[in-house]
Amino acid sequence: MNNTVKALTVVVPILILSVLGFGLLFSNDADADGVINSLDNCPNIVNPTQSDFDNDKIGDDCDIDDDNDNVLDAIDAFDTDPSEWSDFDFDGIGANQDPDDDNDGILDLVDKTPILPTEQLAVEYLKEIQNCSLEDTEKLSTTCYSQLFQKIIAREESILIPIDLSITLSKLGAIDDCHFTTHAMAHASFKENPNIIETLSNLDGSLCRGAFYHGSIASYFDMLKDEDEFNPTSHIELCDSFSGTSNYQDCVHGLGHGFVLFYSDELMPSVNSCNQMSFYQNQICIKGVMMQYTTDQMNQYDITSENISNMCPNSELSSQDYQQCVMSIGTTFAFQNFHNFDEASKFCELMNDEKDQNMCIQGLELEIHDSEKYKVSPLTQDIREKFQPQSIEGTSKIIDIRSPAIISNFEFIPKVGIISFYIDQPQYVILYIPNEFVTSKMIVTVNGQIPSELYGENNISGEEIVMIRFIPKDAGFVMVTPLP
Repeated sequence: MNNTVKALTVVVPILILSVLGFGLLFSNDADADGVINSLDNCPNIVNPTQSDFDNDKIGDDCDIDDDNDNVLDAIDAFDTDPSEWSDFDFDGIGANQDPDDDNDGILDLVDKTPILPTEQLAVEYLKEIQNCSLEDTEKLSTTCYSQLFQKIIAREESILIPIDLSITLSKLGAIDDCHFTTHAMAHASFKENPNIIETLSNLDGSLCRGAFYHGSIASYFDMLKDEDEFNPTSHIELCDSFSGTSNYQDCVHGLGHGFVLFYSDELMPSVNSCNQMSFYQNQICIKGVMMQYTTDQMNQYDITSENISNMCPNSELSSQDYQQCVMSIGTTFAFQNFHNFDEASKFCELMNDEKDQNMCIQGLELEIHDSEKYKVSPLTQDIREKFQPQSIEGTSKIIDIRSPAIISNFEFIPKVGIISFYIDQPQYVILYIPNEFVTSKMIVTVNGQIPSELYGENNISGEEIVMIRFIPKDAGFVMVTPLP
């Protein structure tokens, strides 16, 4: 036997033993956290510190009730304090220790209704809420919560209290995003009261990022599709009662959802319905169309490279609408993967075109950012943007204006091309003006002064629209005047 053969007879068994030994070691430490399975209090979850607050031999990272107070950690605001679990006013003080649990200025000792309605509702449905948190996957859990809140809406007189409870569970992390559950509540509410304008007029559209508006209008259009000779564009004025408020965008976005349901997921008729609106109305509506369309497509068909790459018909859509469609694929992946960027981005990477991959990821990132921003500090009505379209007398044209400030005394003089109005606070203002009403050079003044932050763009997004954006230092009188 030569030296090479002798060497192999020694080395190969050693390698085999080493590999087997590594495999044996790995199998004894399933989560590879350095603690062997027989000693690991969470053998399938990485937890090298082995923390176990209640000393029940189940590590905190896999213990569904860390303090053994019979309230699961998913909804327990104090999961290491067995004497507390609820903090529905989010002041950091548990309900048992909080002297004013509903923050109404009346101490609990003398308050006839000492706790918030959301806490009352949570206690009433605590068992069912906890059952939903125990579902095997986040998808099943979200479905369970949606069904539960539909039942609650059918039983409760108030819509706001169940929505507030959904928001609370979202803040606690029990629900990934209250947008889903609130959408479901809107469908249930519509069955109880199909007068959506009456329902929506008493509701802040910012709740769960407009989900109740979107779901309500979608339900309305879904009902109308069975009517003969119904033209959905005749209902564009459905949102007119919200014009000038921060809820207008949510209503028009809901129209987009509704068009898709009315046309049974046919994309182009839905897009064409949005195109009947003014420039900015159309943009908001298209986002609703694409959000509903991409969600429905992914629910109906397998998520494959071919299906995703062909979902948005490039040859039929304008470049702007195509971009919005692809970005909405990313938005849908964000929801389907419970706002986990790493997991969702893998699906964007299935798209054949690199530019489409990037647009998909951009939509994914925007949705995750918006979701996180909402949980930290929801926008209040006074700082939310208000859409305030202004009709040009004698024409069918509209000047769209976006601003948190309230626009008043709007006037446009076509003969001289001067636009004027008042703003009630020094907030940004964005105008979209049809090209035919502006000259090549326009000057913007607020109280006679040119704003230091002023920006303009011609033919925005390929449309015959001029966009002007400025941020004034003070409230007051605004003039947009052509230069001679």
